Amino acid sequence: MSKSRSSRSRSAFSRSRKHKAFTLTEMLTVILIISVLMTIAFPIYLNAVDDSRKKICRANLQTIANAVMAARVKSPALDFSALIAGGVTTSNIPDLTSVPICPNGGTYTLANGSSSTTVTFQVKCNATYPLTHGKFEPGFDNK
Repeated sequence: MSKSRSSRSRSAFSRSRKHKAFTLTEMLTVILIISVLMTIAFPIYLNAVDDSRKKICRANLQTIANAVMAARVKSPALDFSALIAGGVTTSNIPDLTSVPICPNGGTYTLANGSSSTTVTFQVKCNATYPLTHGKFEPGFDNK
């Protein structure tokens, strides 16, 4: 009797177990669907990350430019030559509480503006990967 009872319970267990598990085909189908979704979503995600890094850098360029303009207003100098020569530092630009950090590891510099004189200035970022962040010149760039 004990043999028949154990064999009955074993067969009942295997039958009930059989219906609760996923088949290999179902698992492969789910994996295929997930992989197709990832191939679509992953490039979109990477583009969004790159775009946000570029926007952060652009905001940093504008912050530095605003601080340079404020320092120029407080200075008796007629142009930006002393500020351009001093670079992007908190000692050179007192209104800049800390030097912003480019999300792609670039550094910020000051240069003569589009007039090629020290009457105007540009803030530049030297980051090149994955996108060139470029420059910002007050009065010319308004994006």
